[in-house]
Amino acid sequence: MAMTSLGRGSLGELAAQQLREQLAAGTWPVGTRLPAETVLATQLGVGRSTVREAVRVLVAAGQLETRQGSGTFVTALQPAAEWVPRARRAAVLDVYEVREALEVQAARLAAQRRTHEDLDEIDRTLREREAARATGDVEPFVDADLAFHGAVVAAAHNVLLDEMFSSFLGVLREALVTVVQEVVIDEVDAADAHAALAAAIRAGDPDAAIAATHANVTVTGRSLRATGSAAGTASRSTPAVRAGAVPSGDASSAVAPPDPSRSTRA
Repeated sequence: MAMTSLGRGSLGELAAQQLREQLAAGTWPVGTRLPAETVLATQLGVGRSTVREAVRVLVAAGQLETRQGSGTFVTALQPAAEWVPRARRAAVLDVYEVREALEVQAARLAAQRRTHEDLDEIDRTLREREAARATGDVEPFVDADLAFHGAVVAAAHNVLLDEMFSSFLGVLREALVTVVQEVVIDEVDAADAHAALAAAIRAGDPDAAIAATHANVTVTGRSLRATGSAAGTASRSTPAVRAGAVPSGDASSAVAPPDPSRSTRA
């Protein structure tokens, strides 16, 4: 069955949804190997990195299994677990607390295990992040930011960390788009923190990688916790994000109240 080429938007999620539909339709029976990345990328009209992101989502859902040296195989035609929906329903603060722990560990392992290919991918996504930031467009910037962090997680070469990060992508993206729309992207100076993380991984320095990750991620957690204290317990029962101002970090640290004297970019 031919697949429809995907348009703009959250390409990873759209690709995952299309693959999910193909699995449900029985295009690839249980036990069969998925077509190669290049084939799927051509069929979907997306890049190979988007295909990898979609595959990670379905691995996390228990529908696919990646076997090193053999390929990716179908294990179920329907999602086998409720983890992704649970992550979507979780309060944003809960997700960020888990994300912080996950990415700190991933950065440490990436500094120890990264390959030349991993370093190339980290450098590429870092360049794309800065290019997206320069345009001032919110959604491409958030997508590029998550792609950079995803490349770091992938460099850890830990299947469970990779799957958990992938399972958060939907709720993270939704929250970050909402947050970043409240500020002018050009005023969010995260280049140094992200470049420091990439450099630490390249240098094989786990301690520096951990420090850079804390600089990127924990600022957001502190801001969200402060917002929750000001707003009561409601912040843990709803995914809506309207947080107070915080210092610079990554896209997920770009939480600031709208200033009526400034213009924002959508």
